[in-house]
Amino acid sequence: MPPKADDGRVRSAQPRDLDRVAALWTAITRHHEDLDPLFIMRPGAEGELRELLAALYRDRDAEILVYDDAGDLPGMCIVRIDHAPPIMHEVERAEITDLGVRSSERRRGIASALVEAALEWVRASGVERVEVQVACGNHEGQGFWRARGFEDLMDVLHKRL
Repeated sequence: MPPKADDGRVRSAQPRDLDRVAALWTAITRHHEDLDPLFIMRPGAEGELRELLAALYRDRDAEILVYDDAGDLPGMCIVRIDHAPPIMHEVERAEITDLGVRSSERRRGIASALVEAALEWVRASGVERVEVQVACGNHEGQGFWRARGFEDLMDVLHKRL
């Protein structure tokens, strides 16, 4: 059993955290680059991450969570609420769009603590369903989410032209 993340705590990101969250988000993206060329960041995109995070920070339907370990931020999670067209019975759902822990801090329960906090935020928002998207080749990620009760919903098919 992995050690518990008991040295730190999950909290909402603050504006002062956004540069460090952007660095974590970049690392998460770089981690996926080996899975498929689709995930390769274009040059200069790191600067745009900060702007995206600032917009998410201001969005009432989004939450940026960080794992704070005595001022160090080894993990982050972004969750947001999406609104569906009113023709559907379910008019809103949540999506955990990004989750990552610095590679040197993995297997300490940090990602689990972040996900639990994200799910609590979703519950408090009154939303009843959460989705995640996981790359097919990301076996570690597939196992992580399935171990937390996430199941197949839909296959996303694509074709390179």
